[in-house]
Amino acid sequence: MPLDFNDFAVAAQESGPAYERGKLWGFIRHARLSQDQASQFWHRMAELVEEFDRMPRSGDTVYGFAIGVYPTDHPSLPSAD
Repeated sequence: MPLDFNDFAVAAQESGPAYERGKLWGFIRHARLSQDQASQFWHRMAELVEEFDRMPRSGDTVYGFAIGVYPTDHPSLPSAD
């Protein structure tokens, strides 16, 4: 079966004009986590997506909302100690 589209590629394309106008709100962070921690965090993000989906519609601007957790090829980060 074909893969789903890359949500971040879509968000990067959509957010370009907002970035150029200084209207992009975003963060990127990296953390060394276990698979279980990443999964638990993903479930919390899914709840936030559901909250975004349920927000009453108003105004004239459609906002995009992109979040995710993904493994990287970064070398291991030092421990917090």
